[in-house]
Amino acid sequence: MPFAILVAAHLALSSTPAEPPKGLYSLPDAEFARVARADLAELRIWSDGMRRVLKQLAEKPELFALDKKSAYSVAQKRTLLSSWGSFYAYASAVEGMRQRYWDFYKVLPTSDKHAWGFLVTHTALTAELANGLSFVGRAAGVPQLEVLLDEPDAEFGIPAGAFAAFKLRVIHASTTTQLFTGDAYVPLVRPRLEKSRTADVLEVKWALGAMTQGSREAREELKRRGVTLYAGNTADILKDSTKKAIFPVQKDVAEWMGDTRVRRIGRGLVTRDQAEALVSKMEPGDLVLTRQNWFLSNVGLPGFWKHAELFTGDSSSLSAYFDADPEVRAWVASQTPKAESFTAWLQARYPRKWKAYREGADFQGNRPIRVIEAISEGVSFTAIEHALLADYVGVLRPRVGKVEKARAVARAFAYQGRPYDFNFDFFSDATLVCTELAVKSYAPATDMKGLSLPLVDVAGRMTLPANDIVRMFDEAYDGPERQLDFVAFLDGSEEKKSARPSDVLEFRKSWRRVNWDVLLP
Repeated sequence: MPFAILVAAHLALSSTPAEPPKGLYSLPDAEFARVARADLAELRIWSDGMRRVLKQLAEKPELFALDKKSAYSVAQKRTLLSSWGSFYAYASAVEGMRQRYWDFYKVLPTSDKHAWGFLVTHTALTAELANGLSFVGRAAGVPQLEVLLDEPDAEFGIPAGAFAAFKLRVIHASTTTQLFTGDAYVPLVRPRLEKSRTADVLEVKWALGAMTQGSREAREELKRRGVTLYAGNTADILKDSTKKAIFPVQKDVAEWMGDTRVRRIGRGLVTRDQAEALVSKMEPGDLVLTRQNWFLSNVGLPGFWKHAELFTGDSSSLSAYFDADPEVRAWVASQTPKAESFTAWLQARYPRKWKAYREGADFQGNRPIRVIEAISEGVSFTAIEHALLADYVGVLRPRVGKVEKARAVARAFAYQGRPYDFNFDFFSDATLVCTELAVKSYAPATDMKGLSLPLVDVAGRMTLPANDIVRMFDEAYDGPERQLDFVAFLDGSEEKKSARPSDVLEFRKSWRRVNWDVLLP
């Protein structure tokens, strides 16, 4: 048996703890497998996201061929920073996932948990190294670029020193050692997956293939650039790395992060009572911004705020808000099919959707429906359990009349049921990302003033991160062009394990927070 396999097997067999593992690995077997399968699905999204950013950058080779006496233009800087912000967010999530499952070696190697844990861990590592080495290989050695990527940037969620920390991570000898040892351990784990019939699970089949591909690409990068990278970054590798960093690679932080998520599966820092109190302040047509601290499907959108939703209230609230308004009634009278009220018109135009909205439950089985949002399941009707029980919630009210709000709700109904857009492509209506639903629901038209929410360049793609909605609100707050009013802000605290009501000043500043500032005391 090759020496590397002996080492890996010895590590797994000799590290079994005297007491059962805590946190994630304390879950029952079936629940653990369910969570691991869901995490592999998210890991696939993040891995694809890193590849997409690299592909977009490959189409702009001039960004990495700047001579040492030249400077980047403003447009070039924005493309680079937005690309790095997206890539960094994906890579941070992948690394967090990897460390979350790292204790697989403490579990008996004959158990399914051991096999699942190794699979997630090594798939994450190969994705991080294959894509990370490619990114670092492009950027390293361009002094202006390394300086730019190491500067903090609130808009794109980049902390100071991010590139240096990431570079250290992917070219460190210990990381590449884990790659080779993990590759050698795969033949020992695969039979366990096949015996339990896990190898045929869709997410597992993807992971096994992605692991092989990622390892091959990482090894090729090491052959092509390894000597140059290690030789040119000796000082970074030898540098004291004990200083607390924002990038979540420290063992204590990673363990805490994983345990926190396990303890809070399906439960945010915002309580149900807080959400119900928030609903009492809200009106149909309000925009809701939310953030959950860990493992978001739209993690590639940089910035602190990650998600946007359109609040409708339940069917009774919708009727009470719109049906008696004379301007709304006049607008409805001009529409087809003919109806006496806004809600009657919605019912006539979208009978199945209206029935699902008024009488149905959301994909988690909760009711009543109060929100329309674009999530990984598609553009969906959701209840507050999914929509508001997050870690941070902000509510903004468009400064438009009820007719325009009614039109926005009607547009959102039209989009309901369409797939989620993991490519964040705002120029397609076939699929939608969360902020796209908000933007297109309130998009200006010849007969609608709407909201002007200009798209921004993120990694070479025109889109609108939720964070930019808050940024626009902040920047226009004291000016005549302000389009949104503040309604409420529930500010989460991991340290206190709760959320508290906060004011407009804190909300205005919140877009400047970086992704991982929740790790700091």
